[in-house]
Amino acid sequence: MRRKVPLGAVLEAWNFFEDLARGLDAVHRLPQQGAVHSSAYEKLLGGEFAAWSPDEQRAVLELITAGVELWNSFPVIANPCSVIVSDGELGNPRVS
Repeated sequence: MRRKVPLGAVLEAWNFFEDLARGLDAVHRLPQQGAVHSSAYEKLLGGEFAAWSPDEQRAVLELITAGVELWNSFPVIANPCSVIVSDGELGNPRVS
C-alpha cells in the first residue's frame, strides 16, 4: 500500500539530498536530471496536486531513492576532532 506524502516534504527531501550530494562531492550518485525532473520539481515547488505523468512520478521516486541510498552509504560522525569541555562554570562550555 502506498501512502501519500505532503508535497512540501518531498520538495524538502529533494533539496536536502541534492545539497548532501554536493557537500559529499557525490552528485554523480544522483540521477542525471533532465526535462522530466525539471517538470516534477516545478510541480513540487508550486504545490501542484494536478495530474502527474508516470515519468514525473518515476523521476521523483528515483531521485529520493538515490538520495536515501546516498545517506545510508556514509557513516555519521559528529565532530570527531573536538570535545566540549566545561570550565567548571555553568553555561560556559568550550571546544578544545
